[in-house]
Amino acid sequence: MTKITVAYAPDKNFVPLTLVSMASVLRNARKNDEIEFVIMYADLEDKYLQIFDNLQAIKPYSLKKLKVDEKVFDGFPCPNWVTTEAWFRCLLADLLPNDDKVLYLDCDTIVRNSLDNLFKLDLGNCLVGVIEDVSGSKDKAKNIALTDGFYFNSGVMLINLNAWRKIDFFSKLKNIVMTDAKVSNDQDALNKACDGQKYRLSPKYDYMQVWWRKNTPQYDDKYMADFLKAEENPIIVHFTGKKPNHPACKNKFLSEFKEYAKLVPAYDVLQKEIGLKEAGKGREKLPLYKRIFSVETSSDRKHKYINLFGLTLKIKI
Repeated sequence: MTKITVAYAPDKNFVPLTLVSMASVLRNARKNDEIEFVIMYADLEDKYLQIFDNLQAIKPYSLKKLKVDEKVFDGFPCPNWVTTEAWFRCLLADLLPNDDKVLYLDCDTIVRNSLDNLFKLDLGNCLVGVIEDVSGSKDKAKNIALTDGFYFNSGVMLINLNAWRKIDFFSKLKNIVMTDAKVSNDQDALNKACDGQKYRLSPKYDYMQVWWRKNTPQYDDKYMADFLKAEENPIIVHFTGKKPNHPACKNKFLSEFKEYAKLVPAYDVLQKEIGLKEAGKGREKLPLYKRIFSVETSSDRKHKYINLFGLTLKIKI
């Protein structure tokens, strides 16, 4: 029997997507897979928290609902395309003190096979098992001066919790966030904090189809071959860009998402009530002039964030 612990950090708008992802994990689990879900949240209402226990008919599972104090992340950058909850995963070593390993998944994912083999991987001294980002990975690695040159996508992370605890991971990451001006979002911070201690997973565990624009991954030949092979039968699909509950989504795995959505009780009602269709926080889109240029002060009053043509710079005050 393999214990498979999967963690999510949804805000209210991502509850329907999270439920579909959970349903896909359960639908494709093996008989002997022992599934545990972890829901990290800040201010979800009880009526939404209760919904996460409504998938037992697919396959029995255990559930942990862990409330996180957002004030822990005061001063952390939060660009317009992510939620504050995206930072919560950085606390998983503290939130799960008795676990050795956890798979963090972004809410916009589906799992198409058992995660048994993934959880049997020996990460050694590596902090995370991750997949190289599909867009501009080498440029991003250079921008934040990664010594290993490997910039990963943080939407799928197999986390070595024991290794995180040994180095007091969150303290290390917080120091990076507060002192490195080039680190402008959660994914940058995680890459920097894990620099030199990353286990390179196959792209089949975080397949990202960038269908809405031309995109050539900055992969080496072998990884590119693995990426092309993964497209045929990925284990985890990550719906970057337009979400699968958006009418304009054209991801090749959209039909599978819809099948898993049918397993979620009252999914259509939930989606109509709270479902987020656009990537981002569920906040109103910034006016054009603010998307071109804006200046914000962090909540700890120690930094300013300058947004210029989609790029974010962090400057000490």
